[in-house]
Amino acid sequence: MEPMNWNDAAEDFLNLVVAQTPRPVRETTEAELRALAESMAEEDGKNRVGVETVIAAWVRSTPETLRADLPRQMERYGLDPEDYRSLLE
Repeated sequence: MEPMNWNDAAEDFLNLVVAQTPRPVRETTEAELRALAESMAEEDGKNRVGVETVIAAWVRSTPETLRADLPRQMERYGLDPEDYRSLLE
């Protein structure tokens, strides 16, 4: 099976999220986010991971206890949390 393609913006966003992850779990977090994003893209019939898929994977993989902080983090990354309200609910 061929590896999933990632567009540059998706890679950049993944790296941005991973850079904010505590060092001891950074590699594991990156691997889990990458696998989840690729799985989600595949489920959607896509052969490339885009930024929107990475954002959805990030939200889905965030523990419930930490999700309340996601809108603030999204704003810090230049995203409008309102655009992702359905993912956050």
